[in-house]
Amino acid sequence: MQRDWRRIVGIACIGGMVLGWSLQSWAAEPVTPIGTLWGNPSALHRKVMKLEGIAKAVVGYSGTDLGTNQALCGADFKLDDETGSIDVAYHVRCQAGEDRATTVVDGQRVSVDGYLEAPPTMLHTGEGKDLGVMFVARTVTIVKR
Repeated sequence: MQRDWRRIVGIACIGGMVLGWSLQSWAAEPVTPIGTLWGNPSALHRKVMKLEGIAKAVVGYSGTDLGTNQALCGADFKLDDETGSIDVAYHVRCQAGEDRATTVVDGQRVSVDGYLEAPPTMLHTGEGKDLGVMFVARTVTIVKR
């Protein structure tokens, strides 16, 4: 009897883990086309989203967090997809091992998770382009196809 109870608990745990993994992949955030951000960027200010495209004009970043005085690593780059492009700031705490910042290379396809920085009081160019709109990346993942 006790043996059957352990088997049932084991099967339930494994089933729960499989369900959790499937829900996690099913609930993955959809990729937002970059072109849709430019319709009204201020309405999307600080909205968390995922973008995917080709990294261009990559410049490595190295600095210090003013609040904690911790070293920051990462890159600034332009992210292009079929619908448009946007400037991306990827500045994260420098870590060692698996937690270190992803190295972004020019021409590489990447997925970025983060938020749009587009305050409502924005300066505009003569052509109507918003100045200062950028995507602040929390994570960057290399997309392998």
